[in-house]
Amino acid sequence: LMSGVKNNVGRGINVALVNGKTGEPLDTKFFDMWGGDVAPFIEFLKSIQDGTIVLMATYDDGATKLNEEARKLIAELGSTSITNLGFRDNWVFCGGKGIKTKSPFEQ
Repeated sequence: LMSGVKNNVGRGINVALVNGKTGEPLDTKFFDMWGGDVAPFIEFLKSIQDGTIVLMATYDDGATKLNEEARKLIAELGSTSITNLGFRDNWVFCGGKGIKTKSPFEQ
């Protein structure tokens, strides 16, 4: 779904969206949370449709530019660890838009 060979991963937060009903990959993006801007990441999170599975993983630093709004949007996808994510922490997460509980797939 994502790899260096496909050239769709990078420093920061790597995201893959999957259709929750069909399992079809919908989109992949990465957002640089060290040298980039959090605004495009927030807009991306807001655009995710209900029923979409959201996979996230950090590489290098995924926390420096995260603000409260971004953390809240990720928490709404089922994350409980995003509030504590710090500089260069490793983090993987599988959640979903419209999830009613916390995700059991987070480390």
